[in-house]
Amino acid sequence: MTENIETAGGISDRRAPKRARADLSDLTLIVRPPGRPQQTRAFTDAEHAEAHAYASENGATVDVLGTG
Repeated sequence: MTENIETAGGISDRRAPKRARADLSDLTLIVRPPGRPQQTRAFTDAEHAEAHAYASENGATVDVLGTG
């Protein structure tokens, strides 16, 4: 009898987040690195400097959420 078993394959990365959780309503800034949607990150007002640093490192801009 043949069993239908799929292996997960690959390595699982289970690190703790480097920053505290934020409520969705607290996220005000977003950085979308061009051509790399998997690296999109959202930030709070308190993380303004981090958002701009991340954008600079990835050739992106910081956009304000909730406008438009």
